[in-house]
Amino acid sequence: MDNTTSSQIFDGNSTRRKFLLAAGAVTTSSLLASTATATHSDHGARSASQRTSSAENETDWPQHRYNGAHTGYHPTAQGPQTGLEERWRFEANTTTDPVVSNGVVYASGQVIDSESDEYYESRRLYALDAADGTPLWVVDPETEVNALAVDDRQLYTSGSSLRAYSRSNGSVQWTNPISTSAPLTTGGLALVGRRLYVTDRETVYSINTASGTVIWQRTLGSRLTPPAVDGKCVYVGRVAGEGGLDRTVLALGTQTERVQWEQQLDPPFASEANIEGPPVVANGRVYLRITGGGEEDVFGAPVYSLVSLNRATGGDVQQVGTHGGFDLLPIAAGDGHVYTTAIDYDMVSALSASEADGTGGWSIAEYSMDFGVSTAPVVANGVLYVGADSDVFGVETNALYAIEASTGTLIATLDLPITGNPVVVEGSVYVVSDGVLYAIEEPPIEE
Repeated sequence: MDNTTSSQIFDGNSTRRKFLLAAGAVTTSSLLASTATATHSDHGARSASQRTSSAENETDWPQHRYNGAHTGYHPTAQGPQTGLEERWRFEANTTTDPVVSNGVVYASGQVIDSESDEYYESRRLYALDAADGTPLWVVDPETEVNALAVDDRQLYTSGSSLRAYSRSNGSVQWTNPISTSAPLTTGGLALVGRRLYVTDRETVYSINTASGTVIWQRTLGSRLTPPAVDGKCVYVGRVAGEGGLDRTVLALGTQTERVQWEQQLDPPFASEANIEGPPVVANGRVYLRITGGGEEDVFGAPVYSLVSLNRATGGDVQQVGTHGGFDLLPIAAGDGHVYTTAIDYDMVSALSASEADGTGGWSIAEYSMDFGVSTAPVVANGVLYVGADSDVFGVETNALYAIEASTGTLIATLDLPITGNPVVVEGSVYVVSDGVLYAIEEPPIEE
């Protein structure tokens, strides 16, 4: 496939869409209802009583980056295909990417006090009807929350402790004091079946989701990344040594905790090295964003790159070609492809799709420091969704972009500065913009 330039994309059959964002207040006497506003119509609406009672289905987005492997890639989830329009918004200072299951959207943040129009200082955990954004419940988690996961039984949070909450009313089901101090952008949970996998600074844990008890734990030492789980293995990165020069990737058995393989990465060219975020497991590979740089680097800043290893053996370490340099956001990967957003050494910002090894594909690049992709990409049913602030498509705007994943062709934009990674479920994209959670759908068909 030939590379596609930004001018080719914008000059094609796709045109820029503008939608005026209006909000009508949903007013009731309760604080819960006063926090949601909506611009939805009856098309596509669904009441809570119409939700299925089945277990998690293929259209759910149950955890950070979709699954325990953190791929950000959902092969069948249906998102908007022809345009983007706001359906509803929930005005809370949302601080985590939402998760969605069985018609309910879960997120955490700070809810607005209807009388003072200010955010509460303490955090809130909330469940919203996916059809119209109506709050089903709001609770105070009384603890730091940095990632969410949900199954057909409970909602799970990581942060200063692990907790499980009832899906029906938000009541605490169990608490485990394990602290997972992962940054908000990388997540801290991997949920697979009836187990949660988490790491603290030195130890990997397998947790029983029903009781919160530890099934097994394995101390590996030093600084561990959050885990990724795929098949029968838990994958983690470990950073040790002065300046993080000792970087190792390990695979542990999900049932046995035994180390299946470990692979030491080549030392970086400079100090202050790191492995950023959890691994991503896809395409038969384990992908890791790594950094070098430090005082020896002329810019004194981290320098990002992407490496991959054979998922089964840890061998065949490859440097994956990206535009990475001074920034590389979490990747999306699946079906033999890798999707990246990065800034290179010449301050060229790029959104790219390539084969699993970084070759081929397409790239949208802009030689300007004014361009910046604000979220990691997600791919659902052949459409890539990403937030960016740029004029790369011929228009200067902060927006949510929908792009054809196979060609890089622009499908639609919505003028909205996106600050949280998109989540795609049942015809909708859920995004966070300056703390406000939005549900975005296709515009209704005009008769």
